[in-house]
Amino acid sequence: MKAYINVKVLCALTLATLFLTSCINMSGIFPASRPQNANELKAGKAIASASHNILWPQETWWKTYHDAQLDALITQTISGSPNLRLAEARVALAQSFTASAHADVLPSVGANASTGRERFTARQFIPPPWAGNSDWSNQATTSLAYDLDLWGRKQSLWKASIDEAKASEAEVQQVKLTLITAVVSNYIQLSIAYEFRDLSFERLELRKKELAITRRALAAGLGTEMAVIEAEMPISIIRGQIETIDQRIALIGNQIAAMSGQGPGAANEITRPKILFHATIGLPDELPANLIGRRPDLLAHRWHMEAAAKDIESAKADFYPNINLLAFVGFQALGFGQFISGSSMVAGVGPAISLPIFDGGRRRGNLSAKTAEYDIAVEKYNATLINALQDVSKQLLILQSNSRQHSEAEIGLSLVKKSYALAQKSYQAGLENYQHVIAANANLLVQQELMASLQGEKLQAYAELMQALGGGVFDEQNNRSLSEQTNIEKNMDLGGVSER
Repeated sequence: MKAYINVKVLCALTLATLFLTSCINMSGIFPASRPQNANELKAGKAIASASHNILWPQETWWKTYHDAQLDALITQTISGSPNLRLAEARVALAQSFTASAHADVLPSVGANASTGRERFTARQFIPPPWAGNSDWSNQATTSLAYDLDLWGRKQSLWKASIDEAKASEAEVQQVKLTLITAVVSNYIQLSIAYEFRDLSFERLELRKKELAITRRALAAGLGTEMAVIEAEMPISIIRGQIETIDQRIALIGNQIAAMSGQGPGAANEITRPKILFHATIGLPDELPANLIGRRPDLLAHRWHMEAAAKDIESAKADFYPNINLLAFVGFQALGFGQFISGSSMVAGVGPAISLPIFDGGRRRGNLSAKTAEYDIAVEKYNATLINALQDVSKQLLILQSNSRQHSEAEIGLSLVKKSYALAQKSYQAGLENYQHVIAANANLLVQQELMASLQGEKLQAYAELMQALGGGVFDEQNNRSLSEQTNIEKNMDLGGVSER
């Protein structure tokens, strides 16, 4: 009869526990966002029509410009940029958090010792001769605590911290790629500024010749003072333009020096660029699928998604009961006489059970927050993926249009050169005055300026295309296989963060 009553009480307690724990549930809380599949996005005509016959960018893609000074500046940027050092420090911080989270899944062992002199009451359980007297109270114990982590809460937190550390590593590569592209872009602008400066000096000399002719005509009584003034006006304007170009050259040099972690004085050592560009323009095969494994920003967002999914699992595990194992052994005694002896030994072992019953909605609120963070991470990834394809398409459109413009500009340049040559022959034959030669030469300078602008646009678009393709920096250093990429994509499916 007594055994029957005990079984009955146990069943009642079990049913009561199930009823109470059911008061805290996670129903109705689940992610609303899903990562987009790159292959399902429409690539567009620019990407579809591009030549797909080139390799993915190498880490040193900027060497395509064949400029030793540019190579040295980028090497200096990689080693000296404070922004890159800052990103690397964030990786170290993330790795320290990972080490801390890993420690939480392991047993912890500690030791504790204390001593103190006190007067003991004679009205409690203190035996004589200590009752009513003063002596030392001593204790020394070693303890062991181990969270069984039955539902994987701490394991999920640890794995999430690993993913965040990987995201930080990818972000370092993104900072590196952005810095390199910025140096290349500024260097290209520096090269074009020098080209414009040369053309401006040629235009200045041309206007000076025109002024000299006008003044001779005035002296011979064949011209007017108004004509002389009109010939003088462009000279001051061109000189102002040259000063503006010189200012731009100086500012670009300062910008490059700053990006490479140097002071403004380093800009004085930057000489005129000597870019020789003969690169094949095109795209690698299977662009959308491989792009997500080569762009550092996309990889970073993928790891953030992975971490957010594991945070959801940790938040769900918090809804269930958990057990901690606790144990200790040591010595405890009043006075030092028998402190280290068998009779002073103390020991204990047992479980500590935590059972969520009512928390005012704290766990549901935490799960809702983690789910929202997952949705945010997914949408950031989706936006970055769309922007990545847009970046590639944009640079291809620029390069394709640049090619067509360049073809037309070359035809125009050829015609202007012929016109200039004919004007010189006509002048030498006495059929035309020198003003006609000057006008033809001015047209030639305008066309050469257009060619320089188109070349600069091409160089710039190529650099930004390399950045849009990931620049090679992460792929070469991380060297992760496509099969691993596929596994990551599978893990980020919503099935991995669905309700238990």
